[in-house]
Amino acid sequence: MQRLSLEPTALHVARLAPLLEWLQVHLALTVLLRTSYSAYLELHRKGHNSHVLLLEEHPEAPASTLRLEADNVEFERLAPRLMSQGAHCLEASREPPSASRGCAWRVLTMPLPGDWQLMLLALDPVSYTHLTLPTTERV
Repeated sequence: MQRLSLEPTALHVARLAPLLEWLQVHLALTVLLRTSYSAYLELHRKGHNSHVLLLEEHPEAPASTLRLEADNVEFERLAPRLMSQGAHCLEASREPPSASRGCAWRVLTMPLPGDWQLMLLALDPVSYTHLTLPTTERV
């Protein structure tokens, strides 16, 4: 799993503890450094590490979206469990009729603590198979 390259490395949150707990429990993200007001997380993907810094700000800090990319294996491992907790999945195959024109993708979205959103992406999966859960939507 990795942070998308155009996404910010530092995320400002209103309440750190619930969001950090969720990320550790459901995505098994590694915490490299933890203080009372911050957490430095490490994400691994095929020999490439990326990092996210969560900083607790004032209680009115606006919520946002945490966008992460996963490979096929990781996406297929996480998607059924997250979908059973209310996540929604959109997917498009390379085969017609597809809006993606030769590029397969899957995007899983779900609410996180503190009004945050998770967007988990699997882009152009090589061995693309449709998830067989009823809440998956094909585009």
